[in-house]
Amino acid sequence: MLLPELPAYLDSMGGNDYKGAIIGLFTITACISRPYSGRLSDTIGRIPVIMTGLIVAIITNALYIFLPTIVGFLILRLIHGFTIGFSATGSTAYLSDVVPIGKRGEALGFLGLMNNVGAGLSPILGSYLTNQFGINFLFLTASIFAAGSALVFWNLKETLPNKQPFTTTLLNLNKSDLAEKRVWLPATIMLLMVFFYGTILTVGFDLADYLHAQNKGMILMIMTLSSIFIRVIAGKFSDRFGRKTAMLIGLLFLTFGLLLMANANNLTSLYIATCIVGLANGMNNPTIFAWVTDWSNPKNKGRAISTLFIALELGVGIGAFVSAEVYGNKFSNISIAFYLSALLSLCAAFLLVIKWKYNPKLILE
Repeated sequence: MLLPELPAYLDSMGGNDYKGAIIGLFTITACISRPYSGRLSDTIGRIPVIMTGLIVAIITNALYIFLPTIVGFLILRLIHGFTIGFSATGSTAYLSDVVPIGKRGEALGFLGLMNNVGAGLSPILGSYLTNQFGINFLFLTASIFAAGSALVFWNLKETLPNKQPFTTTLLNLNKSDLAEKRVWLPATIMLLMVFFYGTILTVGFDLADYLHAQNKGMILMIMTLSSIFIRVIAGKFSDRFGRKTAMLIGLLFLTFGLLLMANANNLTSLYIATCIVGLANGMNNPTIFAWVTDWSNPKNKGRAISTLFIALELGVGIGAFVSAEVYGNKFSNISIAFYLSALLSLCAAFLLVIKWKYNPKLILE
């Protein structure tokens, strides 16, 4: 809900050169928090981890109103990253606890579908609220929505057996807590794959604005709504035909869609390309999360999920910073950023095929 309006908000404070930090700083903190959220999710429980992230969201969204400076904004973007760093890890682990393995792809597809219903509608709502009532009303509304999410999770039953009480010693991480080596392949593919998302969130809105979109949030809405139509189908497909097949199809479609975005010269071509990217993303996300939860040690499920999220945040964050540098506020450079994203998506597909051919045990059938 915030993202379409944050670049212009930062511009209004004179922060034109910090657009990459809108996504970059957020994802840095989310990435740093993942090992902690993974360990805590496997020890004190899924619900406390989820609630920690939501409480940070409630507070941070409200604080944007009271810190209308570049420094204050950048600090809040750092803190805000804890939201997704904790709540997404906990909720994914929670869902995988309550769903049988044979329906895990379908269930994670449904979770992604509901995430995308919110993510698809919220950019339009965010732009509307800002245009009608101002940016501060947008921040307040975001805080209220986060509180609503917290109320839902508050009454859910904990799924972790033999959970421990929280102690500060649980925050002392060792090397094994930082990442789950068993899932290195899907994590590497994830990092390469999601570079495009940082690109879209950093320069995509400027591209839509240049092509005279009346509402910049339309590209996020189209991308997320198109993924809604395929997520549950994609989850069932991967349950039936295998994670590798579904991933390869999704990566090739993603590459194609990004190439179309790089060459978009009117709103129609941009929206068609965005729709294809959304379909590909809807295929890839539930598949890769099901792959990781299938393959991980049940005792370290939170760690495995956090490892995948670390790769996601690194990919999005790097994509945001690199795309901002490539763009340099020159429209002629936008296509280069999308070409780079397409190349990395193709590299992910190539890696998958190579490991599939020479070491098929690395890929769950």
